[in-house]
Amino acid sequence: MPCSRILINTEQLQKIVSNLARKICSDYRGADNCLALVMLEGAKYFAQDLLAKLDLPIEVETIKASSYSGTSSAGTVKIEGKDALKEKIRGQNILLIDDIYDTGLTLSRTLEWINACGPNSVRTCVLLEKDIEHTVRIDIDFTGTKIEDVFAVGYGLDFEGQYRELPYIGELSAEIIEQHSSRPTEDYGDTVASG
Repeated sequence: MPCSRILINTEQLQKIVSNLARKICSDYRGADNCLALVMLEGAKYFAQDLLAKLDLPIEVETIKASSYSGTSSAGTVKIEGKDALKEKIRGQNILLIDDIYDTGLTLSRTLEWINACGPNSVRTCVLLEKDIEHTVRIDIDFTGTKIEDVFAVGYGLDFEGQYRELPYIGELSAEIIEQHSSRPTEDYGDTVASG
């Protein structure tokens, strides 16, 4: 098992998602021109379940931003495919959906870019908020739950591209992290985890 313990099981995840969907539907009731931007790859499992529960007319697009390398933030953010999304964002009520609010670096840079595209409004929805002193403080509009400061995987969250498919969220085992850190140094570049 890749996890030393389960932090949030499958049933708990679905309750969290249902609660978020109710809050979002209440907040967006009657709103026009709604566009959900899903942060890939981490948020796609969460977003699929969330969007299925939203009783709203809402378009969906994906956005790919990354700042992680291994188990820590790389300190720089790369957003792919920006030009194709610019015109779609203008004048829309944006719901940015992400998996985890960790350092805040990826979210803040992505929000800066979205706001520069001229949306009507922007709200943020994250499944998890890590209980840490964030590098960049963001007022998240819709938060599923807080988790402690551990490296979590599952339900879209990955470690070097692995373990996204786990149906729960768990703490990555120290053995796996240790095995990774003992490998010869390689240039992994940006992975697609977000925070």
